[in-house]
Amino acid sequence: MKRALLGFAYGFALVVSAMGGEIFGDPVKVEDASSRVMAVCVEGNRLYAGGGPDFYVFDISEPLKPKRLGHINGLAGVRQIAVRNGMAYVSAREAGLWIIDATDPARPRVRSRFDCCELATGVDVAGDVVFLGQRQNGVEFIDVSDPDHPAHIAMRKTDESQSVKYRNGYVYSGDWGSAKLTVFDARDMKNIRQVAYEDLWGFGDGVWLKGKYLYASTGHHARHRDLSKLPYKGVDSQELHLYGGAGPGAGCGHGLDIFDVSDPTHPRRVGRADYPPLYVRGLDMWTPRTSASSDLVFCAATHDGLFAVDCADPTNPKVVDRWTAPLASHPEWPSCCIGSVAVGNGCVYAGGMGCGLIVLPAKGAAQETFEQGPPPIHASYREPYLTDENEFRVWKPARPGQARAVAVAGDVVYAACGDAGLHVLQVKPEGGIEKIGELTGHPRVFDVQVDGTRLYTAEGLDGFGFYEMDTPTGFREIGRLPQIGPGNNLALCLWVADRNHLILSSRNGGCRLYDISDPTRPKDLFRFGTCPGWDKFLMDAPIGGGRYMAYNNAHKNILWIDLGAEPQPSLVTTTKYNFIGLENGICRFDENRALVTSGADYLFLAPNEGDPPDCSRWPRKPLPGPGSKLCGIPRKDPNGTRVVKTCRINREVALYDFADPENPVFLKRWKVSGNPDIATFWKGKVVIPCGHQGVLLQK
Repeated sequence: MKRALLGFAYGFALVVSAMGGEIFGDPVKVEDASSRVMAVCVEGNRLYAGGGPDFYVFDISEPLKPKRLGHINGLAGVRQIAVRNGMAYVSAREAGLWIIDATDPARPRVRSRFDCCELATGVDVAGDVVFLGQRQNGVEFIDVSDPDHPAHIAMRKTDESQSVKYRNGYVYSGDWGSAKLTVFDARDMKNIRQVAYEDLWGFGDGVWLKGKYLYASTGHHARHRDLSKLPYKGVDSQELHLYGGAGPGAGCGHGLDIFDVSDPTHPRRVGRADYPPLYVRGLDMWTPRTSASSDLVFCAATHDGLFAVDCADPTNPKVVDRWTAPLASHPEWPSCCIGSVAVGNGCVYAGGMGCGLIVLPAKGAAQETFEQGPPPIHASYREPYLTDENEFRVWKPARPGQARAVAVAGDVVYAACGDAGLHVLQVKPEGGIEKIGELTGHPRVFDVQVDGTRLYTAEGLDGFGFYEMDTPTGFREIGRLPQIGPGNNLALCLWVADRNHLILSSRNGGCRLYDISDPTRPKDLFRFGTCPGWDKFLMDAPIGGGRYMAYNNAHKNILWIDLGAEPQPSLVTTTKYNFIGLENGICRFDENRALVTSGADYLFLAPNEGDPPDCSRWPRKPLPGPGSKLCGIPRKDPNGTRVVKTCRINREVALYDFADPENPVFLKRWKVSGNPDIATFWKGKVVIPCGHQGVLLQK
């Protein structure tokens, strides 16, 4: 076995480990890129790479010596890149979809940024349609015929879409936690439909096609597999025990699944290659790519490294080489995160979160042109998002955009509609809704809160705006925070803690508490939490004398903020054994209780309540009625006893009466066509920002 070590300033060494085949040569670090590269993509003699806020274009006419041609900064959170004819389509998680014109590679420029439904993760493009995987919300289909004005076509639900690939009218999605391969017939945008749903032998992510075979890279846990015949039974770790214990398939899902997709509607499993078991949370994504001149599949497997798999016999694929880049700070990990891989002539390009952009000479590697086949038709189609007029009145903005948030003040509803901006709506005496004004000068607004005569907005690249309202439609700016935290973070989410404190979030770096007693000079007090995605996990108002606010640090813990601490607010309690998951939330119930949802159950927490002394799980009670199985984030009517629960992921809303908190009564359940965000109340009626369906007012 040969080992080639190259030291760098970030505390790691690049390692080549040959496993019999000696496919990989000595690694070369590309110095003209940052140390954190998540995405790589090759088209012709151009290599495109990105990570964090950076996007690069390299000339690879000499494959082993990439030469940087162009660079732009400011994208935030680059995750994947798809390129067609020099136009790059970049998924950037919270920051959405970016379209970059790199036809002049020395001067790449942003043509547009599109507000997608949730976290933009997987991306592919064919003809005039971009396919954007967005976790549990599914795959979004976007018309990019005008790159300056991309437009939403439709959304189709999947379990947890992480990566997507299009060929010959079909879209293949690797679904993460459910360990599934989902296939859509996408030949006609007027008739997108799911046609296959198959088990993977690990959590799903990257998919790729060559000939009649589909290659699916997997990781983490083996969900749909008998492990009794394998030489390993799983891994164990403290983190796994915090998540309920290490099962027999824990960490055993890393590898490559091979399917025969001669008939895309009936994928047939033909083979599997396994990698060593591993469990490292956080950066966990997996990517396969094929070679034009051999049967090798090159697979980026994050902290497991980079693998070369010989698939000459697809029923018996063999791992023939592995390359890793160990981190001195985490010797228990085989490698820093290898986020993606692209195949060049005689080499592969690896993007690493720590080792940067790497060129690895590789025997049998040859660049290929992926043949997509005919693109979808009817890219100009727009999903109608129908509303049940017996249940709701609806308002939609004239410009394309999603109703993301609403705030109610008397009979006025302030609606943050993403790319369509902020609109002021009047609820008419007979119950209808009409527009009476809008915020000018800031075309994108993603969240809105009202506190008395003050209005607060999250305006994307324009930052957070603070306004005094002389009238319901008269906005006088009294403060602005253009940036929170390091990097180019978009203003996406906010909460009013009290008159003097705001909690702000870009969603990719947790939340920050600000003192706004002087709104012209907001003061950053502290940061808390991790990436909360598009879901809003902070309770809406404090309890316990206006002091305590709880935050659902999804899948990890519950945090409490003491707004009354001296000399300034602080984090006071963090649970270790209790958490409620990303589909659930917390709201103020009354002065001394927070209402918490947990799947089909609910519970109450006292101010600043943490884990029980015996480290047990909090007791939960089941919610009643046919809406009981619905997860979601709750909000209580401040003037009544009703509680509404909205679930963006499943497009469902449930309504309860909590007049008797120990015996709530189920009132209503709605299946809506849009993705509902946090609801509120107007005179006992539910008001729902429902994505592309618009703003809904219960009749």
